[in-house]
Amino acid sequence: MASQYISDFIVDAGTWLRGVGRLKRIIVLFTISCFLCMTLGVVSAAANQTVFPAGVDMYTLNGQQQKMDAVNFIENGRVYVPVRYLANACGLYDGSIVWDAPSQTVTLQGNNQMLSLQAGNRQLVTAAGPVEMDVVPQVIGGRIYLPARWVAQYFGYIVEWDEPGHAVLVYLPGDDKPQVTPTQRILLVNKLKGLPQDYQPSLLVNFGDFQVSALLQQPLQQLYQAAAQQGIPIAMTSAYRSYAEQKTLFDERARLYGVAVTEATVGQPGYSEHETGLAVDIGGSAVTYRWLETNGPRFGFVLRYPRGKESITGYAYEPWHYRYLGMPVATFMQAKGILTLEEYLHIY
Repeated sequence: MASQYISDFIVDAGTWLRGVGRLKRIIVLFTISCFLCMTLGVVSAAANQTVFPAGVDMYTLNGQQQKMDAVNFIENGRVYVPVRYLANACGLYDGSIVWDAPSQTVTLQGNNQMLSLQAGNRQLVTAAGPVEMDVVPQVIGGRIYLPARWVAQYFGYIVEWDEPGHAVLVYLPGDDKPQVTPTQRILLVNKLKGLPQDYQPSLLVNFGDFQVSALLQQPLQQLYQAAAQQGIPIAMTSAYRSYAEQKTLFDERARLYGVAVTEATVGQPGYSEHETGLAVDIGGSAVTYRWLETNGPRFGFVLRYPRGKESITGYAYEPWHYRYLGMPVATFMQAKGILTLEEYLHIY
């Protein structure tokens, strides 16, 4: 009986909400959530221990690594985390997270507490009244982000920055700090940062006449299919190279053009992304290159050596050279206008 009453109430409220303004919608959503908390009761947040490493699309919850469809990022000295995953860290899951797309507002309820936050608005709305933040929530790629402490501390968690692990720690008072375990971070290879001496590329597979990391097989297929559907001609011209193959290429170019000229476009052996299996050269026309730059991130690929960034990447503009980073990171870089991997990783 109670569940039917609540269901009818939600339907009626949803119908009415479509006819009210944005501010009223936020207030009503918060009121409805409070009503549900009182009616159904709220389970206390779990005693979770969470680690959010900066710059990657994963986090560790109670010692188990979890994948995200977004990335944690640093901006103006603050680490922004997708609110959904912050809520998970505080023991809140789908039934306790309400997203209102028209107003870009998310409401979290748990541990007999509740808060609402809106993209672009500095105020957190809580049961005790509004709280002024020093930042505004951001919406990127369909996810709303906020520095961890504004959500986690409200639900009773401690938030700390672990400098050696480059990560945010979230845990309850009285608990031990969560351990920062090694995370598979994005591999940076450039003229100053070579591959480890014991580096071995991940499983390689054949793709046409070349070899690539198995991670690229499906994204490349999807990229090729999308290009074909739009009449964009693309053709791979280079991919994985072994250390020996990279040395042969560099030495031959240096013999023909000199070392200085060669180093502008070819990496020394041990310092080339091609040795990772994660980089591909894709030939085509100017139309092809424009299409790749715009659409590549949807499939996890970014233009590695853009025009005007030679002083950061160390290489001349190469419209054909693409690096696979995965869709969450690639689309995030595109949305934020970050043009180089060095700038994304804050290493340059």
